[in-house]
Amino acid sequence: MAGAYWHAQRVALSDSDYVVAPDLPGHGARRTTPFTHAAALATIRTAIAACVGGTAIVVGHSLGGYLVMDLAAASPELCRALVLVGCSAVAQGPKTWPYRAVSRMLPLFPESALTRWNDRLLRRLYPAELVEHQIAAGYGFGAVATSWRTVLGRDHAPALHAFPRPVLVVNGARDRFFRSDEQYFVRSCTHGRLEVIANAGHLCNLDCPNEFTETLRTFADSIA
Repeated sequence: MAGAYWHAQRVALSDSDYVVAPDLPGHGARRTTPFTHAAALATIRTAIAACVGGTAIVVGHSLGGYLVMDLAAASPELCRALVLVGCSAVAQGPKTWPYRAVSRMLPLFPESALTRWNDRLLRRLYPAELVEHQIAAGYGFGAVATSWRTVLGRDHAPALHAFPRPVLVVNGARDRFFRSDEQYFVRSCTHGRLEVIANAGHLCNLDCPNEFTETLRTFADSIA
């Protein structure tokens, strides 16, 4: 995921919080850097190291959310709290088959064509101020197969059992797939709670940017 995906939140929250939104390997400005699970976690650790005290409230969406759970399991001392967005589905079994199929099919299409299609889709669905930074940063189609393989086939919820700090699970109300196991994920947390944003889908920070940003702000204030 490119850091530009969080542009609206970076702008809105920078008046009160220090916000770091790195490009993961294979995404955005790092599209030519091979994606590996270890490199992705190292990228997140480096971003956290730039924060005061070397700890942070760590926010991850979709692939990023699954990676954040892995980080919390491996290095809980870096995380003051977690915000897991659009990633409360157990990535196992038949429900993952469509994603496995897409990961095999994407390399059949030129990345330039995929980029054009995605650009058009974003511009049709969202205002320019929400998506032009993401469009300029680019995507990570070349990293899809590798990155998805790092999270598919595993149940990430048990990793939350041992995490001792607050966890906020955030989903869009229309994101039926990725909120399919949300109650299970919340129950897996020692200190977990759920926030569902009405009228939002999987890209809830784009569908309802103000509501999503205020959800982050309220949670961050509660941690502070």
